[in-house]
Amino acid sequence: MANSLSQNSIKIHNDRNSKFGRNITRVAKILEKFADNYEKRFNFTKLAQHLNLNPLEIDELIKLILIFQDLFIGTFSAYIIKKRIIDNQLFLITEPKKPTHSIPAKIKLSMSNFNLLSDITYMFKFVKRGKGFDIKANGSELLSNIKELCNFYPYFFEVNENGLIYPSEFGLKLGELILSYKKSGKIIESMHLDKHIIMVEKNQRK
Repeated sequence: MANSLSQNSIKIHNDRNSKFGRNITRVAKILEKFADNYEKRFNFTKLAQHLNLNPLEIDELIKLILIFQDLFIGTFSAYIIKKRIIDNQLFLITEPKKPTHSIPAKIKLSMSNFNLLSDITYMFKFVKRGKGFDIKANGSELLSNIKELCNFYPYFFEVNENGLIYPSEFGLKLGELILSYKKSGKIIESMHLDKHIIMVEKNQRK
């Protein structure tokens, strides 16, 4: 009888851990969608109802998210975490983040690069859904243009450990600003972003 109770306890514990793991994965995938619109709100109450979560499970999920947020804002703010296999054992290690390129106070963009950055931003947000570009692959014209733009404006991009290229925080903000300006149909000669001035040159390519 005691052995049966012990086995049932183990099964309940394993089922609970498995459910928690699936749920935290679902929550992470939903949080990724904030890349499309940071103004959106994540309705956790509806998610809890959909997943049939009790108040304790909801609290555990939210606490874990906030713990990791604090870790990456604080403890690992200047580091990235990587997976490594050393002597057939799996480790998590840290490496300092690569220094970001300094951003000039004044940036000159040709109209072609102005349009290119808006195309890259649209593709990144709405087509690739936040996934990086593989500029090492045999490429499309867009990939070639991304590589060329990165050479002239390295602060618009960042590269991860797998060699994929992403818009940097500044590059994404500028791309989103350009998209909003283009929707208005206004003729654009200059823009302000944070403490930077972006001047659009209509005739020069670079």
